[in-house]
Amino acid sequence: MAYISNAAEVVHALQANLVAQIKWLKSCQILSHGSSADGAITRYPDQGWVTPYFSNFAAMAILEEPTSYPLVERYLNWYLRNLEKNGTILDYHYDHNNQSKTARPDSEDAYAGTFLSLVTLYQIRSGQTNWVRENLPSLKKVAQSIVNLMDRDGLTYALASYKVKYLMDNCEAYRGLEDFAVLLDYLGDEEVPYYKARAKFIAGGIERVLWNPRILLYHASKTGWFRSGVNMKKFYPDASCQVFPVIYGLLKPESERGARLYKVFNDYQPDWIKIKPPHYPWMLLGYYACLHGDYRPAYEKVRYAREVYIEPRSGNWFCAEAAFFVLTCARLLEGRAHWLHAGID
Repeated sequence: MAYISNAAEVVHALQANLVAQIKWLKSCQILSHGSSADGAITRYPDQGWVTPYFSNFAAMAILEEPTSYPLVERYLNWYLRNLEKNGTILDYHYDHNNQSKTARPDSEDAYAGTFLSLVTLYQIRSGQTNWVRENLPSLKKVAQSIVNLMDRDGLTYALASYKVKYLMDNCEAYRGLEDFAVLLDYLGDEEVPYYKARAKFIAGGIERVLWNPRILLYHASKTGWFRSGVNMKKFYPDASCQVFPVIYGLLKPESERGARLYKVFNDYQPDWIKIKPPHYPWMLLGYYACLHGDYRPAYEKVRYAREVYIEPRSGNWFCAEAAFFVLTCARLLEGRAHWLHAGID
């Protein structure tokens, strides 16, 4: 992104980059009517690996373009067609003939949670209540897959076969159930209290088990009786996990804890804007900064990502990073009255 000296050029550049990355995300989608692969969103264009967790974020970003709502519905249909009997989903790979093979997912709780948040956002943006009603039994199966992963302390296991409870995953599982309860309430469904209670139970587990009131930080995970240590100089997962409670609505950015965690993250990770390949850029951090009203570094993150990852076509730029690039651009545009008037250095 070229050097920008005035607000009008900033707005134009953000809009152009948002549109360009949505176009790139749409190029990741397999569109083949009648094929079992139809609607799947791959990690990269012309590459067959589908990680539904990442695809969920890609679809959220595509919703920033109203004319592309039907493409998001095709992805939602793909996801539901490929559910396992217990409501979970595997990773997929499609060859050039759209023949598939599967692989074990990285998680089950986070996949389900982010999908339910996507469905809720899709309904809000598109108004497609009929699609939700028609697919409600399958959507409840996805929601129940999160409940099935919950332990007695309220936290979810990453996988039924992998008994680790991650802060990041639990934030996403909480948000998914909370969003799904909102969606059910809109539909007048009688199971709203059930899902709201489960979301509240996860939130309580995060507070009781993963929050450490002595050091005022979250533990990244718990395995058995043991919680992971916290070293804020270690970007992943110790420092990076601290941003998830705000991103997924467990904390308000302006709350005392939310504001303090943002300051501590910046104190220990001052170079978060300029993460370099071969590492992933973590565009989610630009979105996080926007939530805190800290638009200038978020804008610099967008500029840097374009120069270092997008323009060189880095292999570390994939659909989830592009998604949070789009969502960060959208937040910057929404909040432009709060930061552009001060000028761009």
